[in-house]
Amino acid sequence: MRRRLVPVGSRLLERNIEHRYRSRNIGTEDALNLFDELIQVAGPSSVRAINYLTVVGRDCPAIGVSLFNRVARAKVPPHNITYGILVDCCCRAGRLDLGHAGMGHVIKLGFAAEAIVNFSHLLKAICAEKKTSYAMDIVLRIMPEFNCIPNIFSYSILLKGLCNEKRSQEALELIHMMIDHGGSCQPNVVSYSTVLDGLLKEGEVGKAYSLFCVMLQRGISPNAVTCTSIISGMCKVHVMDKAEEVLQQMTDRGILPNSATYNSLIHGYYSLGWCKEVDRILKEMSRNGVQPNVVTYNIQLDYLCKSRRCAEARKIFDSMVSLGQKPDVTTYSILLHGYAMEKSFHDMLCLIDLMVGNGIAPNHYVYNILISAYAKEEMVDEVMHIFTKMRQKGLNPDAVSYGTVIDLLSRIGRMDDAMSQFAQIITEGLAPDIIVFNSLISGFCSCGKWEKVHELFSEMLDRGICPDTVFFNTVMDHLCKNGRVMEAQDVFDLMVHMGVKPFVRDYNTLIHGYCLVGKMDEGRKLLDNMFSIGLKPDDFTYSILIDGYSKKGRIDDALIIVREMLDGKVKPSIITFNIMIGALLKGGRKEEAKDLFDGIWAKGLVPDVVTYSLMIQKLIEEGSLQESDDLFISMEKNGCAADSQMLNAIVRSLLQKGEVPRAGTYLSKIDERRFTPEASTASLLTALVSEGKGQEYKELLPEKYHSFLEQGTD
Repeated sequence: MRRRLVPVGSRLLERNIEHRYRSRNIGTEDALNLFDELIQVAGPSSVRAINYLTVVGRDCPAIGVSLFNRVARAKVPPHNITYGILVDCCCRAGRLDLGHAGMGHVIKLGFAAEAIVNFSHLLKAICAEKKTSYAMDIVLRIMPEFNCIPNIFSYSILLKGLCNEKRSQEALELIHMMIDHGGSCQPNVVSYSTVLDGLLKEGEVGKAYSLFCVMLQRGISPNAVTCTSIISGMCKVHVMDKAEEVLQQMTDRGILPNSATYNSLIHGYYSLGWCKEVDRILKEMSRNGVQPNVVTYNIQLDYLCKSRRCAEARKIFDSMVSLGQKPDVTTYSILLHGYAMEKSFHDMLCLIDLMVGNGIAPNHYVYNILISAYAKEEMVDEVMHIFTKMRQKGLNPDAVSYGTVIDLLSRIGRMDDAMSQFAQIITEGLAPDIIVFNSLISGFCSCGKWEKVHELFSEMLDRGICPDTVFFNTVMDHLCKNGRVMEAQDVFDLMVHMGVKPFVRDYNTLIHGYCLVGKMDEGRKLLDNMFSIGLKPDDFTYSILIDGYSKKGRIDDALIIVREMLDGKVKPSIITFNIMIGALLKGGRKEEAKDLFDGIWAKGLVPDVVTYSLMIQKLIEEGSLQESDDLFISMEKNGCAADSQMLNAIVRSLLQKGEVPRAGTYLSKIDERRFTPEASTASLLTALVSEGKGQEYKELLPEKYHSFLEQGTD
């Protein structure tokens, strides 16, 4: 009787295990207890029940491997499914080597042809380790060799692996290979969606849209996720017509757009500034019963705040709350950043209080917005108060917080305090980055403490931080402004030696340094050097040299640079024209200056107030007063308004020529625009009395300026 009880008890236990497994009424601890009970009476037929129990390994891979070893010792012949569970457990435990070993047993025991699931577990693990090329070899070569035909899941794993490795082009080729093969394993909606997502993440929007069209042509119906991904990709590159086409495809196929779909369109239209289209999309959302969510409101707030329309943004914010939508930390951050841009410090603090009152604790990003806003206005006490407040809330300042404070202190010359904050970074275990070092180095350069610059440079290298172009440019700029251009050249050479590639800006700094000390030939050599390494100079490069030659009186050399600039198809800026016109006028070459002035429009530029001021003052100097007045009127008609500096300069030029009535006309313009006469202008007005015509001049000037003439008679 005892011999018969064992199999009967085993079968009852197996049925109980199967029932509990299928009803999902079995936890890890229960499974282990049942396993202990079953393994003592298990026979060859018990493998199915054992498989039910060993699936606990999916949550606890190490336990799964342990159970498999006990099965092997009990001499219960494992099934292919058992090995599949083993391979999965090994891979989940991060032991890909054991997973391979498990697959080796599958192949050795002749289970390979039906081991598609086993291979899938292995493929997932291989792709997770960024070894998708090896996984492709298994699918395309090894599996067919063992008569295990890859299925759609096998290919889906490969497609996802390739896209995760930013190899979406290869994933696209694999999709086409699946189509061309013409077998039963054709790409499905998951396959297409995976590759579409990969292409979009790599910026291949055109290829993604083409694949989407292929998908539709092959009769594969996309789902809402696929369509939303395509719409999002199109909106990011502002191809709104294509995005709308996909939206129409969704409607035609009965696929309901969701809030994510509409949010992508809203963001795309806002990026283009097409607010009417946003209103249309919001109305369509409402018609289709899709309510705006917090992301929708955040997009609206972000656009309005970046457009400096915080008052409107606040109305949207209040409307959002009244409709029952709870703002999140991102919502508050967006509005806070908008207030920071407008320097609305009171509104910022009120918003923080509201945020805290609504149970949302400010995070590092929120506090850093506050710190940055106050730092830009050099409000040190307020910044340090925020630091204290952060700590009181249990939030230590992060590297960004410290970086902003150190930059502020360095800018205003409080280097001891800046270094104190730097020491605090180290104490708190934070790693100072290149931005922090650059701020400190700029500060020490400004106050001439070059030994500290050397110390910080050494510390950077000791910490494994490689100096960047900002570092080198900062040091070169300060050296050049102090006339130490040869030392700046040494720094430039060190930059190249350390493998940091100079930008145009770095060459410009050094060229400017040579121009400041009158070494024009050295500056010119640097321009030639830029061409030799394939670096294209910009308009500022040429402007620096043109200005340098002009100040040295080498006008013809400056004109040569202008011609080279134009031949190199570098569009000059209005600053370049101003430099050249000023130099030509100073050198008595008025006709050439006039030709250059007349040619400004042909280069797609518009003269600015400096350009007009140069020409008008030259005309006054020559006595061409009517022509100067006409040019002034033309300037204002062209939308270029005279500023205080220009009007004061014209008044002085006219007074020096003895043209008091005309000077009075321009003084009236100063009054009309609520400008103030500069000290040098007032001095010339007072000096008129010394000519003995104070009373006569008094009648020619606006009444406001009579006091200047009276001062001269005291």
